[in-house]
Amino acid sequence: MSAKHWKKRFTGVDPLDFSPGLLRIQAQPPTPFARALLYSLLTLLGLLLIWAVFGKLDVVASASGKLLPQSYLKIVQPSEQGVIRDILVEEGEHVKAGQVLMRMDTTLTEADGKTLATDTHAKRLALRRIDAELAGRSLTRQSGEPDELYAQTLAQYRANSTSYQTALAQERSLHDKAQSDLSAAEEIRTKLLKTLPHYRQQDEAYEKLAKDGFASKIMANDKARERIEKEQDLKSQEYLIRSAQATLTQSFRRLVQITADYQRQLRAERAEIEDKLDKSRGELAKQQYRRNLHELKAPYECGGVTAPKVGNPQPTAGWAELTAEQPGTHRPTPGGCVVKDLATHTAGTVISPGTILMTLVPNGEILRAEVWVGNEDVGFIHTGEPVKIKFAAYQFQKYGMVEGQVAHLSADASDLTPNQQPSKSGSNLPFAYRALIDLKAQHLVADGVRHSLTPGMQVTAEIHLGTRTILEYLLSPVMGAFQEAGRER
Repeated sequence: MSAKHWKKRFTGVDPLDFSPGLLRIQAQPPTPFARALLYSLLTLLGLLLIWAVFGKLDVVASASGKLLPQSYLKIVQPSEQGVIRDILVEEGEHVKAGQVLMRMDTTLTEADGKTLATDTHAKRLALRRIDAELAGRSLTRQSGEPDELYAQTLAQYRANSTSYQTALAQERSLHDKAQSDLSAAEEIRTKLLKTLPHYRQQDEAYEKLAKDGFASKIMANDKARERIEKEQDLKSQEYLIRSAQATLTQSFRRLVQITADYQRQLRAERAEIEDKLDKSRGELAKQQYRRNLHELKAPYECGGVTAPKVGNPQPTAGWAELTAEQPGTHRPTPGGCVVKDLATHTAGTVISPGTILMTLVPNGEILRAEVWVGNEDVGFIHTGEPVKIKFAAYQFQKYGMVEGQVAHLSADASDLTPNQQPSKSGSNLPFAYRALIDLKAQHLVADGVRHSLTPGMQVTAEIHLGTRTILEYLLSPVMGAFQEAGRER
């Protein structure tokens, strides 16, 4: 050991402490550990800078929502105001398509229906009566016709026929009288035509005898008067014959007019009744439709029946007035539906049109996620984008996530105010776009245990939008602040 070290050890004073700094550095150089630490930090800083420049991060948009059945929830509601008579289901009950859920009171509807049915039967009988009168045949009863209506129609048929036949008989008697008068006038004319030459000969003979003095002038004048009277009677009879012929023609025309007026009246009545019958049929169809709607039934999507044909103008009898949250045609659900949110449990409740009485949740149907995307992300989301779904009911660290892809993105934003009511002007509530996501799995598996997914589960969708470097991520707040700084008032 050198003398300097011995001296420092025993005296506690280092001679280098009183030497210039350069001599101290030359005599005591830095330790290698500090130098190695400095080089390590510089190397790490350089690697971090290279990683920030070339490293990539995924850009993900988060959107919250819930799981929905593929055919959506079904709501059951009445089409008109009424009173609930029977409630046939309970909360959570499984129902099949066509199963009656509720019955409305049909007292007023049935009364109106009976009145319309009676009126329709009466009009149909009236048409049959008119057709029978026009064809001149008897009115026969058909099966299913009410006794009272048939009796009334038959009485009217007989009254009309009797009136028509009476008018024809009266006019025919006048026609026969005119025919008789014409025949009598023609006979008189024939007699005058046959006797008039004799009167003319007598007049000529007496006139000659009077000139010769064999007969008096008075007798000759009497024979001339008789001849003139017969000639005038013949002319008068000609006019009588013409008058009788005119009367006969007029009587024949009146017979034709009676038949024409009778048929015209019947055809006008038939046209009017047909128009009323068409209206009655329409009202009866509406009443039948209303009566069918008084039985609220589960829709065909709940399984067990065949879907009604699209475009059929006649409604399926007994189906409930249904409104889906999203329109569309779907296949029946094999597992039926589950009753949810039953609005009332009391028979006799008065309800108004459009009241949601219950919601039907399809059971065993393929689920999809409905999430709401913010305006800051919607411009980068497109159909087919990959998605990872987290479930609030299952911790994703333990149970994992379900992959999927964007199937639909709404064309316009929706107002997320409560009860789906439009927000007032100046409201800070956000507008969001509705996105539907198809899931690639309908369950989660953890530790060999299968965990089912059910409608209504809250989900968070992480939609992959792209990638960016770490340096871009780190500098984005700085760039934003730099661009916006210095502009405040």
